[in-house]
Amino acid sequence: MKRHSVHGIYLAAGQSSRMGTNKLGLPLRGIALGNHALLAALEAGLAHIWIVTTEGKADWMDAALGSDRFRPKWTLVRCPDAHSGQAHSIRCGVEAAMTAGAEAVMILLADQPCVTSAMINELLCRYDQASEREKIHYAAAEFGGLARPPVICHRRMFPELLRLQGDQGARQLIRHGRPGISVPFGSPDLFLDVDTPEDYGLLRDKEIDSPPKS
Repeated sequence: MKRHSVHGIYLAAGQSSRMGTNKLGLPLRGIALGNHALLAALEAGLAHIWIVTTEGKADWMDAALGSDRFRPKWTLVRCPDAHSGQAHSIRCGVEAAMTAGAEAVMILLADQPCVTSAMINELLCRYDQASEREKIHYAAAEFGGLARPPVICHRRMFPELLRLQGDQGARQLIRHGRPGISVPFGSPDLFLDVDTPEDYGLLRDKEIDSPPKS
């Protein structure tokens, strides 16, 4: 089976307005929160990771990501208009991936720290299998009957991704009858995102009972 060239777009340019501080820098299991899904992505089978930030820097990133093991796998992308909504971050990431010849992109959220490498690789595997049979546009994670990030978008969707506005995301596009697949995952914890102090508190409570993910 052919392994397709899927690049990751790691959306890390949010304003953290409901948190009151940069949530990606909050401590979680010994490292800053924003590193968890990024490490999962770097350890999975993605061809490259484009980390979209407002200023083209990420103070929350762990020093280990600059090591020889990880540094060739990621690039920071500056998105000065990120404050205008998620669509601008997606567009910056897609443009960067296009210049590198990506066949598809996987959109990941930096405030979803429970995403795992196994989850990402399962999506990649199912995308590869489906692409061998038909011309699909996307492969999305699913829980509770709803498509959720992470989501893989084939380059057939790039023009539409580049036309997104405001807070629109890829999920808005895949709900309109395009050919694609949804991959169900059984645990709601995988999809926890951290927007508020209450969300962070809930995640910290879970941390007490859960070992660090591999």
